Amino acid sequence: MRANVKTGTTLLTDGHRSYPGLTDYRHDPRTVGKMAGHIVLPWIHRVLALMKRWGLGTYHGLRRKHIDTYLNEFVFRYNRRFYRHVSFETLLELASHHHPSSYWDIVGRGNPRKGVPTVRREVRRRRTATGMRPDRSRPPERIEPSPVSDSIR
Repeated sequence: MRANVKTGTTLLTDGHRSYPGLTDYRHDPRTVGKMAGHIVLPWIHRVLALMKRWGLGTYHGLRRKHIDTYLNEFVFRYNRRFYRHVSFETLLELASHHHPSSYWDIVGRGNPRKGVPTVRREVRRRRTATGMRPDRSRPPERIEPSPVSDSIR
Protein backbone atom coordinates (compact mmCIF):
# COMPACT_ATOMS: atom_id res chain seq x y z
CA MET A 1 0.00 0.00 0.00
CA ARG A 2 2.76 2.44 0.94
CA ALA A 3 4.53 1.92 -2.42
CA ASN A 4 1.41 2.85 -4.41
CA VAL A 5 -0.42 5.47 -2.33
CA LYS A 6 0.93 8.87 -1.33
CA THR A 7 1.26 9.57 2.41
CA GLY A 8 -1.61 11.68 3.80
CA THR A 9 -4.16 10.37 1.32
CA THR A 10 -7.69 9.58 2.48
CA LEU A 11 -8.44 5.90 1.89
CA LEU A 12 -12.03 5.00 1.08
CA THR A 13 -12.26 1.32 1.99
CA ASP A 14 -14.79 -1.37 2.71
CA GLY A 15 -14.07 -1.27 6.45
CA HIS A 16 -11.78 -4.32 6.57
CA ARG A 17 -9.89 -4.69 9.87
CA SER A 18 -6.42 -4.57 8.25
CA TYR A 19 -6.66 -0.90 7.22
CA PRO A 20 -6.63 0.83 10.66
CA GLY A 21 -2.99 -0.31 11.06
CA LEU A 22 -1.92 2.27 8.47
CA THR A 23 -0.90 5.32 10.51
CA ASP A 24 0.14 7.83 7.82
CA TYR A 25 -3.23 7.78 6.04
CA ARG A 26 -6.74 9.01 6.78
CA HIS A 27 -9.14 6.09 6.83
CA ASP A 28 -12.77 6.53 5.76
CA PRO A 29 -14.48 3.11 5.90
CA ARG A 30 -17.73 2.91 3.96
CA THR A 31 -19.92 -0.12 4.14
CA VAL A 32 -23.15 -0.72 2.27
CA GLY A 33 -25.43 -1.78 5.05
CA LYS A 34 -25.01 -5.17 6.66
CA MET A 35 -25.51 -7.19 3.46
CA ALA A 36 -22.91 -9.55 2.08
CA GLY A 37 -20.82 -8.26 -0.83
CA HIS A 38 -22.16 -10.81 -3.32
CA ILE A 39 -25.71 -9.54 -2.74
CA VAL A 40 -24.88 -5.85 -3.19
CA LEU A 41 -22.45 -6.36 -6.10
CA PRO A 42 -23.41 -9.68 -7.73
CA TRP A 43 -21.63 -9.15 -11.07
CA ILE A 44 -18.32 -8.25 -9.45
CA HIS A 45 -18.61 -11.30 -7.25
CA ARG A 46 -19.28 -13.53 -10.29
CA VAL A 47 -16.40 -12.10 -12.32
CA LEU A 48 -13.94 -12.54 -9.45
CA ALA A 49 -15.17 -16.08 -8.77
CA LEU A 50 -14.82 -16.94 -12.50
CA MET A 51 -11.33 -15.46 -12.58
CA LYS A 52 -10.31 -17.45 -9.51
CA ARG A 53 -11.67 -20.73 -10.95
CA TRP A 54 -10.08 -19.99 -14.35
CA GLY A 55 -6.68 -19.22 -12.80
CA LEU A 56 -6.69 -22.32 -10.63
CA GLY A 57 -7.99 -24.56 -13.42
CA THR A 58 -5.84 -23.31 -16.30
CA TYR A 59 -2.60 -22.33 -14.60
CA HIS A 60 -2.97 -24.16 -11.25
CA GLY A 61 -2.35 -20.86 -9.49
CA LEU A 62 -1.27 -17.36 -10.52
CA ARG A 63 2.19 -15.84 -10.12
CA ARG A 64 2.42 -12.21 -9.05
CA LYS A 65 5.13 -11.61 -11.67
CA HIS A 66 2.75 -12.39 -14.56
CA ILE A 67 -0.53 -11.07 -13.12
CA ASP A 68 -0.96 -8.46 -15.92
CA THR A 69 -0.69 -11.15 -18.59
CA TYR A 70 -3.13 -13.41 -16.75
CA LEU A 71 -5.64 -10.59 -16.38
CA ASN A 72 -5.31 -9.60 -20.04
CA GLU A 73 -5.99 -13.17 -21.14
CA PHE A 74 -8.93 -13.49 -18.74
CA VAL A 75 -10.50 -10.26 -20.03
CA PHE A 76 -9.98 -11.39 -23.63
CA ARG A 77 -11.69 -14.74 -22.96
CA TYR A 78 -14.42 -13.23 -20.77
CA ASN A 79 -15.39 -10.67 -23.42
CA ARG A 80 -15.65 -13.44 -26.05
CA ARG A 81 -17.35 -16.10 -23.91
CA PHE A 82 -20.56 -16.04 -26.00
CA TYR A 83 -18.71 -16.15 -29.37
CA ARG A 84 -16.62 -19.34 -29.20
CA HIS A 85 -17.22 -20.16 -32.88
CA VAL A 86 -15.62 -16.90 -34.04
CA SER A 87 -12.05 -18.01 -33.31
CA PHE A 88 -12.58 -21.30 -35.18
CA GLU A 89 -14.08 -19.46 -38.17
CA THR A 90 -11.13 -17.05 -38.21
CA LEU A 91 -8.71 -19.99 -38.20
CA LEU A 92 -10.56 -21.63 -41.10
CA GLU A 93 -10.57 -18.37 -43.05
CA LEU A 94 -6.83 -17.88 -42.59
CA ALA A 95 -6.10 -21.49 -43.57
CA SER A 96 -8.23 -21.31 -46.72
CA HIS A 97 -6.50 -18.19 -48.06
CA HIS A 98 -2.91 -19.42 -47.75
CA HIS A 99 -0.90 -22.14 -49.42
CA PRO A 100 0.61 -24.81 -47.18
CA SER A 101 3.94 -23.86 -45.61
CA SER A 102 6.74 -26.27 -44.86
CA TYR A 103 9.00 -26.06 -41.85
CA TRP A 104 11.75 -24.62 -44.04
CA ASP A 105 9.41 -21.87 -45.29
CA ILE A 106 8.56 -20.90 -41.73
CA VAL A 107 12.18 -20.69 -40.54
CA GLY A 108 13.25 -18.94 -43.74
CA ARG A 109 15.98 -21.37 -44.82
CA GLY A 110 16.35 -23.85 -47.63
CA ASN A 111 15.87 -27.54 -47.02
CA PRO A 112 19.40 -29.03 -46.99
CA ARG A 113 18.08 -32.45 -48.11
CA LYS A 114 15.94 -31.24 -51.02
CA GLY A 115 16.99 -32.85 -54.28
CA VAL A 116 19.27 -35.42 -52.61
CA PRO A 117 18.02 -38.99 -53.22
CA THR A 118 17.50 -41.21 -50.22
CA VAL A 119 20.01 -44.06 -50.16
CA ARG A 120 18.68 -47.30 -48.65
CA ARG A 121 20.87 -50.33 -48.10
CA GLU A 122 17.99 -52.79 -47.90
CA VAL A 123 14.29 -52.95 -48.54
CA ARG A 124 12.17 -51.08 -46.00
CA ARG A 125 9.98 -53.32 -43.88
CA ARG A 126 6.68 -52.54 -42.20
CA ARG A 127 5.17 -54.06 -39.08
CA THR A 128 1.74 -55.55 -39.67
CA ALA A 129 -0.65 -57.60 -37.57
CA THR A 130 0.74 -60.80 -39.10
CA GLY A 131 4.39 -59.81 -38.73
CA MET A 132 7.00 -57.90 -40.72
CA ARG A 133 6.64 -57.56 -44.49
CA PRO A 134 8.58 -55.71 -47.19
CA ASP A 135 7.33 -52.28 -48.12
CA ARG A 136 5.74 -51.78 -51.55
CA SER A 137 7.99 -48.88 -52.33
CA ARG A 138 10.74 -49.01 -54.93
CA PRO A 139 13.62 -51.40 -54.31
CA PRO A 140 16.76 -49.80 -52.91
CA GLU A 141 19.13 -48.23 -55.37
CA ARG A 142 22.47 -50.00 -55.66
CA ILE A 143 25.50 -47.81 -55.20
CA GLU A 144 28.29 -48.66 -57.58
CA PRO A 145 31.73 -48.21 -55.99
CA SER A 146 33.68 -45.49 -57.73
CA PRO A 147 37.06 -46.45 -59.22
CA VAL A 148 38.75 -43.63 -57.30
CA SER A 149 37.78 -45.02 -53.90
CA ASP A 150 38.91 -48.56 -54.92
CA SER A 151 42.36 -47.39 -56.02
CA ILE A 152 42.93 -45.56 -52.74
CA ARG A 153 42.40 -48.71 -50.66
